[in-house]
Amino acid sequence: MIAINCVSCSRGMENRKGFTLIEIIVVLAVLGILIAAIIPTYASLVAEAENKAALSAVAEGKARLTNQYAMMLLREDPRVHRLSEIVEAVSTDAGDYRLIFTVSRNQKVVEITAIGVREGATSGRATATWEIFKDSHPD
Repeated sequence: MIAINCVSCSRGMENRKGFTLIEIIVVLAVLGILIAAIIPTYASLVAEAENKAALSAVAEGKARLTNQYAMMLLREDPRVHRLSEIVEAVSTDAGDYRLIFTVSRNQKVVEITAIGVREGATSGRATATWEIFKDSHPD
């Protein structure tokens, strides 16, 4: 058999060991476009998650108020119908959130606000109200 050596063919294959500059630039451009599209979506998802976590902290605050009210009712505590007394007995720490309880002037509604406590890490915020539905005490 006769072997044919092509000097120009083998020389082209020996020099091809990496990517060309154009190929690298194209890949970086595509990655840049993808990242530019993903970052705003990621940021909005993070903000939504933090607000939902704050809403969960507000729900925890409502449960704490309900629990304290029930305990005071069972003990027949005379302060049970004063919302300010119930609020004072409830903790304001809710993990990454601080609960702020604001009693209305008429002492019938409590506004609960959850605010993130770690600067730069948790920035969610949510607000809801809590009230005693059966109001049988004299004003």
